[in-house]
Amino acid sequence: MDDLSQLPGEPIPKELYSEYEERPFRTCTRCGETLADFAEGFQIAKVFKNNEAVFEYALCSHCHIGMIEEFSAESRQTLEDYYAKNMTPGLGAHQCGICLLERNELPQNEFSLGAACVGNKLIEAFMICSPCVEKSNVLVSKKTQGIWNDFIDSNFPGVPENSLPCPTGISIF
Repeated sequence: MDDLSQLPGEPIPKELYSEYEERPFRTCTRCGETLADFAEGFQIAKVFKNNEAVFEYALCSHCHIGMIEEFSAESRQTLEDYYAKNMTPGLGAHQCGICLLERNELPQNEFSLGAACVGNKLIEAFMICSPCVEKSNVLVSKKTQGIWNDFIDSNFPGVPENSLPCPTGISIF
């Protein structure tokens, strides 16, 4: 679509901009292609600790789907089942989609944000608090964890694996 103003949704909020680049994400973290070139959209993921972004990436639709397809079938199914049973859609970025706590009520001010975007528009956003992310992290297989570790090694060199979130930070939508 050439005229992004005709897309449904609202403008991507600054909270979902790249902290590193201090602007909206422009390229896919994995392949480097321009995100605006993907009519199917892209995903943003950010992890916050004490209201500071400590990890972020954006994946074009092709890389997002490709990474999910690389996960073990067992992990994909387990995560899909878990989120289908436990996730409340449509709550946005200020309430945990699993335990329903408001962001300002979180015992630890740690949470993950995910967003589906097209062009410069936010289509859907969600928040998952750190305790709920930890509950879902145990659901991934060793194969899936290895794929995630490879993604981290390739795109965030020098960052210790255990300091970054598990693959459940990747939205399955």
